[in-house]
Amino acid sequence: MSSADLIRRHLNAFNSGDVDALMADLHPDATWVTGDHEVPPGTLREFFATAMAGLTPHLELHRIIDGAGVVAAELTETWTHDGQHRQAALVAIFDLRDGRIARAKIYREGSADA
Repeated sequence: MSSADLIRRHLNAFNSGDVDALMADLHPDATWVTGDHEVPPGTLREFFATAMAGLTPHLELHRIIDGAGVVAAELTETWTHDGQHRQAALVAIFDLRDGRIARAKIYREGSADA
């Protein structure tokens, strides 16, 4: 599987709300940073499950730049919070190790606040 295919599979798992499949793509010691917030070690499953249940997010992929061990993805995220539909452009940089995502850094246009 190519690095780009791994990221596409990861995004599909995110969009379908499949936390188990999402976690399967993450290295056991993966780190996740969105904006200025780094998800504490060992809490990624809870982080994603809570976001999926409360915000119903969806990611639309526009393009992937595959640097083999590092992949950049340009996306649009849409979600609903307190009955309001929201949207933001974002770029995600994924560092890969052993065929899995070892680190993700998410750069979001505007505020990452729900």
